[in-house]
Amino acid sequence: MKKHLLNCILILLFTSFGFAQQGRLNNYSSVEDNAYSSNQAASNPKGSQSAVITTTTSTCMSINLPAPATWSLVNYGTGSPTFAQDGFVSGPNVYLDKEKAMYFDVSASANASITHVYVGFSHAYTATQTKTVALKIYDGTTTNVIGALLGITTLTMGEIMADVALNQYSDFYFPVPINLPASKKFYASVDVTGLAWGAIKDSLSIVSNTHPQSTPSPAWEKQSNNIWYNYSNATSSWSLNISLLIHPFLVQSPVLSNFTISSNSICAGQSTNYNSAGSTTGGTLFWDFGTIPTPTSNIAAPSINYPSSGTFTTYLLVNDACGSYALSTKTVLVKPNPTVGVNITSTNVCSGTNVTLSGTGASSYLWTGGITNSVPFAANSSINYTVTGTAANGCTNTAVSSVVVSANPTVTINSSTLSVCSGNSVTLSGSGAGSYVWTGGVSNGIAFAPSSTNSYTVTGTQGICSGTAAVNVTVNNNPTVTASASSSLICTGSSVTVSGGGATTYTWTGGVTNATPFSPTATANYVVTGVGSNSCTATATVNVAVSLCTGIAENVINNNIQLYPNPNNGNFTIESSDLSQTAIIVIFDNIGKLVYQQNIEQSTTLVNTNLVAGVYTVKVIDMNTVKSVHKLIMK
Repeated sequence: MKKHLLNCILILLFTSFGFAQQGRLNNYSSVEDNAYSSNQAASNPKGSQSAVITTTTSTCMSINLPAPATWSLVNYGTGSPTFAQDGFVSGPNVYLDKEKAMYFDVSASANASITHVYVGFSHAYTATQTKTVALKIYDGTTTNVIGALLGITTLTMGEIMADVALNQYSDFYFPVPINLPASKKFYASVDVTGLAWGAIKDSLSIVSNTHPQSTPSPAWEKQSNNIWYNYSNATSSWSLNISLLIHPFLVQSPVLSNFTISSNSICAGQSTNYNSAGSTTGGTLFWDFGTIPTPTSNIAAPSINYPSSGTFTTYLLVNDACGSYALSTKTVLVKPNPTVGVNITSTNVCSGTNVTLSGTGASSYLWTGGITNSVPFAANSSINYTVTGTAANGCTNTAVSSVVVSANPTVTINSSTLSVCSGNSVTLSGSGAGSYVWTGGVSNGIAFAPSSTNSYTVTGTQGICSGTAAVNVTVNNNPTVTASASSSLICTGSSVTVSGGGATTYTWTGGVTNATPFSPTATANYVVTGVGSNSCTATATVNVAVSLCTGIAENVINNNIQLYPNPNNGNFTIESSDLSQTAIIVIFDNIGKLVYQQNIEQSTTLVNTNLVAGVYTVKVIDMNTVKSVHKLIMK
């Protein structure tokens, strides 16, 4: 009589209580608003077990699904306010009931294994969502006796609360199907002993039909004393003839889920091929590839690209026509691609400049454009080079390096002349660039006197690039002009003839004509300018002394130092018998510049000057004293 409290039993009626079947990968719309009313349960015991209503195919069946159209779905509760004081008839309550069960008889069916069970819950709540609710299968061979436990599986309250929020059945899945006893009679029970009815109440209610809709059979409960009672028991239970929304799924043979992978070790960005061969034929396939988007269609052999590295678990859920399913998993290792970079000696170079490109971040590298990693090459045009780097794990990645090549300026040379006489100036100027640097000490656009025939190169720079040009400047030798007089000393009134040598034509100062006698009136130097066949010129000087011839002689002292031959080709001999070991010979050109110096270490000294043709002054100096002075002509 403890539960037969007619004035406290309340009923929650739903105007539309339609549960959605679990698709595991789909969400469905929720039910309409609920309407509340109370009703007194009537006493209508029903002691016999009835046959089940089933949805059956040739290979599987689901029981009472969808719920029979004759059922009006409700939640029964006890206490006032509604459910809050004493809890639920088909759930945890103040009476500390432990389990709620439905009896099933499928002896007329060929199906002999249970794969999973749908349960329609409502009003699910707990503060600790990790608490579990168990679904148990018991042997029902003996009439009205809950027999041996055949199998058990669980869901967390968090999972059940999520199902309730979506108005969908909670699915208790058996990884290994439960084999029924030979009688194919069994009980499916919801165990709520993991929940508590105390100061903070755990709420959970199994939806039922409305009393006295007892088809297929009244529900059962295991009370706190571990004794099972039929709901219809008017003395010890609720005096209710109702059935619970508990729907077992049965198969003749287990649903099979199996698939193969073309490769379970790939690189990021690559694809692997799946094939569901070996799964139950005709089943509905649902793939889940971890973080990879799941195909929405029933694809037997999908190909999946994995853009990032990691370890991914693939799930294949196979449903049969009755909603039974099997799950298989495999793991794919997606290896990371290397982060490939490029080290470059320069990104902006001039045409023809060597550039070195070196890949980083991998183990080996392959470049486009025919270049080799870390080997210099001449860059002639702007281009992008792509490197493919391969890591030790076999994965690859690419990087692109841009080499900007600037054109070298086209440098040309402007020159005042390219052929000059020795001692004359020439001006060399570069064009086509911004600045210029010459070899040979030449300054751009500034005249200079080359000493010999030579090639001059200019480097013109524009920005960071440069170009070169070269020019040859020919230096023609001046003639070795000599000047002689028919006599170096004449008397006043006498005539003398001066003659030039070593050139083609001659012009004298002082109004003198070459090789033509004239009568000088005073001692003077006469300068001849000789023009050679190459139009180059040179000069020579001769002194003609004019004496009154009064008998006074002019003496030239050279201290017994002899120089011969003279003229010569730059090689001559100095003889002296009274010079010390510190004596030297010095030679000056016609403008007084020191052009040669040599020690005199013996009485006969050979001098090899390699000087150009001309007239020179030779001095012998000993003990800081000039011992002799000679005019030297070199041809």
